[in-house]
Amino acid sequence: MSNQIAEPFHQTLLAEAAPLWEKMLGHPFLSAVADGSIADETFKAWVVQDYLFIREALSFLSILHAKAPHHLRPTLGQTIVGIHQELDLFRKQAEAHGISFEGATMSFVCQAYAHFLKTTAYERSFEEVFTVIYGTEKTYLDCWLRVKQEQAAPSRWQAFIDNWTSEAFQGFVTWLATTLDEIAAHKSPHDLEAMRDLFLMTVRYEYMFWEMVYTDTGWPV
Repeated sequence: MSNQIAEPFHQTLLAEAAPLWEKMLGHPFLSAVADGSIADETFKAWVVQDYLFIREALSFLSILHAKAPHHLRPTLGQTIVGIHQELDLFRKQAEAHGISFEGATMSFVCQAYAHFLKTTAYERSFEEVFTVIYGTEKTYLDCWLRVKQEQAAPSRWQAFIDNWTSEAFQGFVTWLATTLDEIAAHKSPHDLEAMRDLFLMTVRYEYMFWEMVYTDTGWPV
């Protein structure tokens, strides 16, 4: 029997995460990208770390795809294709801006986040893993939309801004939200609580990723 959920599950998640969400959207890294004051070295540090993170996230997506019901696999399979396209974007922008990935290593926040994704993918249920991908993509959509809304002029990093604010990406995030609501409608309160906890953890990691690159937080020892 389906659970009676008062509002769509993704809206419940967003409401619970609202204070952290606003803190994330107001992070000075994003504000500096929007007003053009971001230091080149700071943004380049983000490029390197996000490239390494996305490359590691491929295994997370592959496991999600393998665990998915058959009717969801075509769209999730396209997500893996999309990640490869994002990696191409990073490589092209790196070449254009004199950024090298050779010898680059993950910061401890980046590594911890990537490990969180892999552990979740291997050890948790499909619906829990799906909640995490919704969290990762929704945070990126909203963060880069905030940047685009606050822009007074085009950025030298516009290719990244446009990538995560495109109509196609917005449509994909809407699909994730709708699908998550459909999945949640058939889960127990215990399952929903586990999904909620993973969503909030994902948002915390997304905030810490901005904080890491903005404050130049490397390994402490």
